[in-house]
Amino acid sequence: MIAHDASELLVTFWGTRGSISTPGRRTEKYGGNTPCVFVQQGDTQIILDAGTGIRLLGLDLAEQLKEQRTRRPLHLFLSHTHWDHIQGFPFFQPANIEGTELTVYGSAKKERFLESILSRQMDVDYFPVGLADMAADLKIREISDEEIQVGSLVVDWQEQVFHPGGSVRYRLSAGGKRVAYATDVELDRLFRPEIRGDRDKGSLKEYLDFIQGVDLLIADGQYTEEEYFEKVGWGHTSIPVIIELAKEAGVKQLAIFHHEPLHSDQMLDFLWKEYNAALREDETPMTVFWAREGMTLSI
Repeated sequence: MIAHDASELLVTFWGTRGSISTPGRRTEKYGGNTPCVFVQQGDTQIILDAGTGIRLLGLDLAEQLKEQRTRRPLHLFLSHTHWDHIQGFPFFQPANIEGTELTVYGSAKKERFLESILSRQMDVDYFPVGLADMAADLKIREISDEEIQVGSLVVDWQEQVFHPGGSVRYRLSAGGKRVAYATDVELDRLFRPEIRGDRDKGSLKEYLDFIQGVDLLIADGQYTEEEYFEKVGWGHTSIPVIIELAKEAGVKQLAIFHHEPLHSDQMLDFLWKEYNAALREDETPMTVFWAREGMTLSI
């Protein structure tokens, strides 16, 4: 095991695919699991979303739990409750280990329904083990405070517009470093005048202020520009729009995330080369990359 400085903010991608998991040879490089990102600083452990990627993360954490005399609490923040963001939760191994402290956070707009949604996913008609049967000390919390202190990290959040059913974006801060997680939002409807008209200029400013100068932005970039115009209203952002907004906000690193299920490794490689060539011509200091399963960044 590689030793890390306790002050380092480590970000690991366990699931990067959007909408539905896509295992197979065409997606081996960037991964086929749906969204899950693990953020760690010292003993503080935060999980962002519980797509199918959380299963493999759980297996890794379960091995660590066996070695720990004092178990570190886990904090799971859900952007929203569409299947691709919660479907891995029933298979999250630490939730089935007695003594694990696990807190799940979600939108206050769900009110008491957040626990109900997670319970229904594990109803006997769909899954053999119920939510109440999980052995962990499980708490489900609807976020209501502007900022949440989780160990050494401060988490602040905003509700997002233009995603069916809504979603939440999060920003994690510690030691002067900031990571924003803003998936599942249709920013084209805020940014493109031909779609937006004069609506929601305030929402666009709110988004730009939220991501301003962050060290890492993990952002929805599901569609190419051509694909987006066939899927207006589906709740996802086109790649050129998220790159332009990240540049405008002075983002240092942009991780394109929530990959379209039909995009193969070959296509994602092509998109990376195309957009990075354009950024080099603009002499933009921002680094842009396509998130890959297994990738760990030190922020």
